[in-house]
Amino acid sequence: MANNQRRERFQSPSREHRPLYYFTMPEVGDPDYEKKLKQSLADCLSCGAVLAIPKLPDKSHLDGDGLMTVRKYYEIILKEAERLDLRIGFFLDPSFEHAVVRLLGDVGDVHLRAQLLDYKEYLCKEEEHIERRLHDSAPLAVVAVNEEYHDTVDLRPYLKDGVLTYQVPRGSWTIREYFVTDEQEKDSANYLSYDASYAYICAVFSLFANTFEPYMGNTLSMLVYSGIGFNGINRRNWDRSFNRVFEECYGFDPSPYYPALFGHIGKDTRHIKALLMSVRASLLQNGIIKALRDFAERFGLEIFGCLSEPKMTACSWLMGDAMLNNLYSPCALFDKAYLYGTNSVKIAAGAAYCFDRDCVSAELFRNYANIDTVRIYKDSMNAFARGVNRAALHIPPQLDDPTAYCTFVSRVQTMLRGGRHVADIAMLYPIYDLHSRVNLYHSPVGEGYEYPATVSTADYMGVINAISLYAGHDLTVLHPTVLQDRCHTENGILYLDNKQNREQFRVVVMPCADMISIDSLRLLKEFYDGGGKILATGELPTLAFEYDRTGENDREVRRLTEEIFGADACDKSIMKRYCHNKNERGGEAIYLYFNASAVDGARMTKSSTINQALNSFEIPFDIYIPGMQRFEVTGALNASFPEYRTIGLHATFPGGGMISHIHKRDDDGDVYYFTNTTNVEYNHHVLLRGAHEVEKWDPHTGEITPHKHRFFRYRGEVYTNLRLTLPEGASVFFRTTPADTASEDMVEIESIHNLQSEHAALMSEF
Repeated sequence: MANNQRRERFQSPSREHRPLYYFTMPEVGDPDYEKKLKQSLADCLSCGAVLAIPKLPDKSHLDGDGLMTVRKYYEIILKEAERLDLRIGFFLDPSFEHAVVRLLGDVGDVHLRAQLLDYKEYLCKEEEHIERRLHDSAPLAVVAVNEEYHDTVDLRPYLKDGVLTYQVPRGSWTIREYFVTDEQEKDSANYLSYDASYAYICAVFSLFANTFEPYMGNTLSMLVYSGIGFNGINRRNWDRSFNRVFEECYGFDPSPYYPALFGHIGKDTRHIKALLMSVRASLLQNGIIKALRDFAERFGLEIFGCLSEPKMTACSWLMGDAMLNNLYSPCALFDKAYLYGTNSVKIAAGAAYCFDRDCVSAELFRNYANIDTVRIYKDSMNAFARGVNRAALHIPPQLDDPTAYCTFVSRVQTMLRGGRHVADIAMLYPIYDLHSRVNLYHSPVGEGYEYPATVSTADYMGVINAISLYAGHDLTVLHPTVLQDRCHTENGILYLDNKQNREQFRVVVMPCADMISIDSLRLLKEFYDGGGKILATGELPTLAFEYDRTGENDREVRRLTEEIFGADACDKSIMKRYCHNKNERGGEAIYLYFNASAVDGARMTKSSTINQALNSFEIPFDIYIPGMQRFEVTGALNASFPEYRTIGLHATFPGGGMISHIHKRDDDGDVYYFTNTTNVEYNHHVLLRGAHEVEKWDPHTGEITPHKHRFFRYRGEVYTNLRLTLPEGASVFFRTTPADTASEDMVEIESIHNLQSEHAALMSEF
């Protein structure tokens, strides 16, 4: 893109870079519905959004008459939007899902209904002869479990015509029958079945077929979804195809191992559980997620949607594999309170970077409480600086000037869309370890949302925040399948080999994970051997996700781990402050023990310790922000929402926000975005690796001005040093092009933290 064209687009953003706009339709039965619908569309147009997403009032309950009314609403919306040259996104509201499933159920059709895994337990006497008709004539599994030694016996050979005939051995045994039952309480669709999911989407659209048909693919241009995850009681969603899919994936029958889902079955429990949960996650990805993509493509629609919960630390229990669920529409969710949802951005952005998607979306301000204009701008900047480049807004009435705000959003999105992400640090997503630690359970459910307990060793969100908010560095989260399939290493650099988003990393971080893919670890060993730097926290791997009954894969994992981190790190009888291992090619591996606890009870490594370890590698990092506020990450952003609000974490977040940044590169140069959402001004320096000619682009005003800068050397690299003055709740872009430094007499900096005092005279002209 020519520079003049880029400037014009920044100052007057084009339609493609403008935000999306949610609005709530009137209650069914509202006599002024036509006037209110037209006003909402006019508001969308006047604030500068490009697409409107009508949604029903929360917890709407639709009968046949209600559906007819909503169809009438859409007739008005689409006709008016066409007149205004607005685009419309159809939101698959849960009310439509519940109505379709309920109406079909009323006529005896349950093929779309969600299914749950359930079990019956039968206590046995020692050496008892059992002849019992089971609850289900074709159960997924029937297993005898020895409560003392955790032995299991597959009882299906003893089952005929629904009757189990079995002679109980000596010892303490229980018989468990595992079967699928239809979800009866929530009228939910079966997200784990592609056929059921696709049929559910088709059934909803059929309700509006005549209304939508003239506009499909033009005015009606987007399919919008939300709340994707395991939606049944206790998240026990299952599907009758599970055993077949599992055997196709892993080559053996899972039936004898079902007790591992709810408890312990011996030394292989975590191996088996990881495989079971990975298949359940794949059913969700190949069910509703794929059905949404395929339906949208069939009708020329774009898809936009987010997952079930903005806090995804316990994502395996909530939604399987959150990164793979973000495959087609990487999307974060900021919900209910200021900062609640910040963690979801790095997972969505990681999915986009890993799978070469241009857009990192976010649904912002849904159901926000205690919101004002300052916090609206701050949380927008929190989202953008962590990777978001397309926002869908719930604009609250407290916002002072929606037009100015949407123009600001559009300018930011203009700058951050396209190009490739630049970061020196990659973090391995510990999904297999999370899968291995999930337990299903039975528990009574009241009204409201079921929140999971955070896995006590799941520190990966805390590590992300320690690197971002304390150390001041950006990172890319890598899914293990991407590490294996799209990455290679040379001379201590790890390369992400995408067509567009090509990245290279000097440090790989391994958050706490006792289980890892052996292929991932082999590549990390190659990275270390070539001179790469690895930082691990909490626990080191001892188990291979690739289960084999001989244990050979586990032994290789332990061998590779010891070769990377050293014998002391792998000896659980030794406790140090840290373990540090090196090789002759400059490879370094640091292992940091847990040394603190988060507010949710999870174990963690202090941010200051992580920062010291990163600095000890003596890598010339991409960006330094020496004057930023740094605070210990307490796990506040990992807390479930009731805890988050009750303790007041949203109000007492240190500094009221964070100093953040993102760096992207395109064919014309580099884009750096810096944000200050703390409650004090940032007035200090930032250092950008490389020699740059610099312009300051202000997204709040649209102004573009040259920016003074100096060149220095630090750790063998040329750096461009800028003075950055950033008031509270403000942000700025630096747009740079390569500079010629051949004639420069550059000062060598020993410490960036002494930059202000050591070079005050030199920098005074700034």
